[in-house]
Amino acid sequence: MDTEVKNGFSTITSDTHSVRLLSVLLVVGACCASSLSAGDQSAERNVAGVVTRIDGSELPGACVFARAAGAGASAGNMGCTETDEHGGFTMRLRPGEYIIRAKDEAEAYPDPNFLLSADPSAKFPQVIVGQSDISGVRVTLGAKGGVLEGKVQDETTRLPIVGAKITISDARAPGAYVEVFSNKDGGFQFTVPAKPVLISATAMGYEKRRAEEVALSGGQHRRIEIDLRPR
Repeated sequence: MDTEVKNGFSTITSDTHSVRLLSVLLVVGACCASSLSAGDQSAERNVAGVVTRIDGSELPGACVFARAAGAGASAGNMGCTETDEHGGFTMRLRPGEYIIRAKDEAEAYPDPNFLLSADPSAKFPQVIVGQSDISGVRVTLGAKGGVLEGKVQDETTRLPIVGAKITISDARAPGAYVEVFSNKDGGFQFTVPAKPVLISATAMGYEKRRAEEVALSGGQHRRIEIDLRPR
């Protein structure tokens, strides 16, 4: 009798344990399913397309990047994705809203992130990344600008000035400007839009160089020298 009772008790205990174990497994399973669902929501998707010039021709070697457009958008890769020989690109992005932009400064297409380089003829599409890959995105660069290269040097010694600040602003809208700094050789380079811009420079221990107007045509490369006078 004791044995039967013990066996019966043991059986009941075993069944209770199984029920508890099953409950734990269900809870763990639910947690895993929830995590999987969250993982799916944050998984990266392919966004593919092509970069072209205004005339529709493909642009190889352009730099394509995604800029978050919606609240809470997060990109899987916000770096530069280079287009292939046919102007095509594929980047990985997490779900969210993005504006797809491109530039090719070596070919005199300015960086569109700067107000100075704003161009209404450029087409930078907005995409909404969800649960599926996206293809057929078409990015069109605006008008070609010019590549401005220069050197900042001491007016007296002709030695290069390191860390000089060069301000490049729109000659018709001074509020649109960028600032670049000279390197260890006093050099600097920037791709400017094809419109009049003002160039000024300053450095510690030197008088500020007054703004000089410069205008580069599409695709033009120009080198200038900026002399600063010691105070």
